[in-house]
Amino acid sequence: MSKEPLTQRQNQAYDFIEQYLDRHRKPPTLQEIGDALDIASTNGVYKLLQKLEEKGWIEREKHKARSIQLAGREQDPLGQGGGPPTLPIVSRTPSDHPERLRERPAGTLSVDHQLLRNARTPDNCLLGRAGDDGMIETGIQKGDLLLIEEREWDDLDNRTLVAVLLQDQLLAREFEFANRKIHLRPTAPHYAEETFSPTESDYYVVGRVLGLIRTL
Repeated sequence: MSKEPLTQRQNQAYDFIEQYLDRHRKPPTLQEIGDALDIASTNGVYKLLQKLEEKGWIEREKHKARSIQLAGREQDPLGQGGGPPTLPIVSRTPSDHPERLRERPAGTLSVDHQLLRNARTPDNCLLGRAGDDGMIETGIQKGDLLLIEEREWDDLDNRTLVAVLLQDQLLAREFEFANRKIHLRPTAPHYAEETFSPTESDYYVVGRVLGLIRTL
C-alpha cells in the first residue's frame, strides 16, 4: 500500500508514536497521544489515527487497546520495539527544581540497546552534557554527553560514578555517603570535593553514569 503525504499535525502524531514505541516497547494509548499533542478528547485522537491509517502509515486491530503498529515496519523478535530507544538530552536545570530535567529537553538522541543493558529500564535514562573536567582522569571531558540512569541517592552504592546537578551545572562525580553526608569527589587534583547534607537544595544527584558519547 502506498503512503500518502501527512499534514504537520499528522506527522507530529506519527513521530510521537514512533518514539513511544522505541522507548516503551509498546504502543501508546489514545490518552497518552492526546496528552502529548494537547488534544483534549480521545475522539479527536481517534480521528487523527484514522487519517494515519487511511494514508497507510499505521495499522490497528479493532477493539484492542495499544494496538497501533507502524505500517511496513518489522517487529523486533526480541521484543525491544521497532528501533533503538530515543532519550532526551536535558537542558540546563537548577538543582532545586530537578522535576524540570525532562520538561524542555535540548534535543533527543537514539542510542543502541546495548548501551542500556545495565539499566533497569530505558524509561529511566537520559542524556546530559558534562559541565566541567572534574573527572578528566576517568576519561570524562567537559562537553561529553553522559548517559545517565536516574536513581535516588539512597539507591546508589558508594564509589558509584554519578551525574549531579550543582546549582545549574550537570557534573560527573564519584559518590559516597558517609557520616550522614553526601560526598561528591572529582578525580582531577585541582577540583575540590563537595560535601552536602541530604536535605540541601544546592545539589541534586540525578543518577549513575552508564557511559558517554563523544564527538570529535
